[in-house]
Amino acid sequence: MLVSPEKTSEWTLWVVALSCAAHPAEEYLTGWQEWARQTLGIVMPTQRFLVANAVLVVAALLLARVGWRRPVLSLVIPSATLVNAVFFHILPTIAQSRVSPGLYTAALLYVPFSSWALVGAARDGVARTAIATAMVAGTLMMASVVLGARWLSASSGW
Repeated sequence: MLVSPEKTSEWTLWVVALSCAAHPAEEYLTGWQEWARQTLGIVMPTQRFLVANAVLVVAALLLARVGWRRPVLSLVIPSATLVNAVFFHILPTIAQSRVSPGLYTAALLYVPFSSWALVGAARDGVARTAIATAMVAGTLMMASVVLGARWLSASSGW
């Protein structure tokens, strides 16, 4: 059974959504595009980078509004941002012994608030199967974004 609205952790979905705006700003200002080309083989023109991240922010805001009524949907973005933080910022920073662009918002916003959204959902009574499904979907979404970006890079001749 879900808890009453005044005691819910749904607010974390809104923080994650706002983090989806702060994170690409940090990436853009700290040279993510060149880092991605060198590290991941992804060529991301500025316009594509900005449009893709604007779509992410809009989707995150719309899904935050859904909340625990449709947790499989609302928890996809926190799941994807957690995967992004760990596998595309924290681990590369450790492996390369240099800070990856976007590391600070990934570590200070994505990790704690995405984790809190997932744990908070469980504490608020969201079914574990819904949380697990959202985690799988978020992981697949993140993998699809990276593979799609690499494919677009390869098909554009870079």
